[in-house]
Amino acid sequence: MRETAAEVTQLQDLIDRSLARTRPHMRAIVHPGKYSLSAKQVVKLLDGLKTIAVAAPAPNGDPLVAPMDGWFLHGKFYFSSSGDAVRIRGLRKRPRASIAYFEGERFLINAHGQAELMLRGHADAGEIDAIFQDHYGSSAFDWSDEGVYVRLDADRFYTYSRSPNSFGT
Repeated sequence: MRETAAEVTQLQDLIDRSLARTRPHMRAIVHPGKYSLSAKQVVKLLDGLKTIAVAAPAPNGDPLVAPMDGWFLHGKFYFSSSGDAVRIRGLRKRPRASIAYFEGERFLINAHGQAELMLRGHADAGEIDAIFQDHYGSSAFDWSDEGVYVRLDADRFYTYSRSPNSFGT
């Protein structure tokens, strides 16, 4: 876990704001406060490499979803790709994406927001690049002339579990 106490608080505030904005249908499913996970639980669940489902637009606007290697750092999701990938070309036109990480009915973590494309030289790419180099032995920048990391700056963040107490605090 790389989150500071302030980042965990910010994530909890985002989760709380997101749940407060739910409509009746979703509230009837997630029962905010009853079937939701806390930011501390989310950070523990998302420690290390995870296979996440990333939904992003194609250049023509069609929705695309695919599994990607993902990391959760400082309360935000990250993944990588090549700049010539259809998903990245779509994000250049419409920089919004959604990410889901789930295990059946056990839990769901779902985030939606602005996708920040981090090309070589981006001020915030250093830490995620170092993590990739440590994990894979190389960088996303090594895999393609147009290697890119993507950070999801979520404006909505939902959690769900039928048994949130089983994840500790």
